[in-house]
Amino acid sequence: MTVYSITLHTLTPLHIGDGMELHQDFDFSVFRGRTYRLNEDAILLAKPTALHPGRDGRYPPPGKLLTEADYQNANLFRYTLPGAPRSRLVDARLKSFIKDVYDRPYIPGSSLKGALRTALAWTGWPEVKPYLERNAIGRSKSWAGQPLEKKLFGKDPNHDLLRALHVSDLFGPQQPGQGLLIANAQVLTKRSAGSPVELESLAGDVAFSGSITIDETLFSALAERELGFSNRHHWLDELTQRAQAHSKARLRQLVEWFERADGCEDVRRFYQNLVTAELSPNQALMQIGWGAGWDGKTFWTRLQTNPQLFEQLVQDFRLHRAGRNSPPRKVGDPFPRSKRAAMIIKDRIPRAVAPFGWALVELKK
Repeated sequence: MTVYSITLHTLTPLHIGDGMELHQDFDFSVFRGRTYRLNEDAILLAKPTALHPGRDGRYPPPGKLLTEADYQNANLFRYTLPGAPRSRLVDARLKSFIKDVYDRPYIPGSSLKGALRTALAWTGWPEVKPYLERNAIGRSKSWAGQPLEKKLFGKDPNHDLLRALHVSDLFGPQQPGQGLLIANAQVLTKRSAGSPVELESLAGDVAFSGSITIDETLFSALAERELGFSNRHHWLDELTQRAQAHSKARLRQLVEWFERADGCEDVRRFYQNLVTAELSPNQALMQIGWGAGWDGKTFWTRLQTNPQLFEQLVQDFRLHRAGRNSPPRKVGDPFPRSKRAAMIIKDRIPRAVAPFGWALVELKK
């Protein structure tokens, strides 16, 4: 076994969802610019006399039972976060971050391993040279590109190269909700912002740690006869270098995109700083979780070498979503046409301040 300790420092808001949407006044409430995650059982036990239906026959949600003085009682809340959703309506939604049973955020090993897999596929493509044609993509959106993945990593899960790569969950702050904030996100085009989304997100500069293990027994002479992937062992030896090569290629395109987008100067400067950052061989910049986008989770430019085929894929999988008045898409048009970013409102104008999901990853043997 080869074992690495891994440290991940967030650089921007980072969201990995647990599949739950929290509802205002049922799961959380907002008071003086902070978001309070409700302890519903404690609130209901503390307010038995307030539990009576209104004229419409409905009982009030837990958040409506709270008084101003109640926000000083920590027992009524699971945790509190800086920031607040933009909507003040009852039942406004907030996407929940994944946490352990003690409400402490963590980063699933599967999220990091998925990002590493994407980087290895992109950097390993020129070595394997899989044949790109329509049948290599398939027709199922859920399993698109599986024939290409089999060429790159192995014919099935039992023969997959990344069977040898084990990534632990990563743990950091030890208090409920610690390290989280409320991020107000929107989808950006180069001229506008829309589709507001509210998220529990990690803040920048939060540290997590875990481990990566490479199972060397799967590269033995005996195992090689069955598995057949020892010729790609160097991919795993070069994890950070390959992840960084993938990220640097993406960063150059991201700088170019945000240079031409209105109201995105902060994001452009952030990406320019990442492009010029000097890292050691055991470090890599990576984008994981929500907001990484199509180019951060697919074969990316490898699919765009044949423009006609790529346009067929965009059409077959309905990847291009545009408004009624948008011009029709043409072969060679940039893809994707939008990005996601954390926003603030300044002088009533939304302004993009940071992308989502960027972190500095460091491995030590």
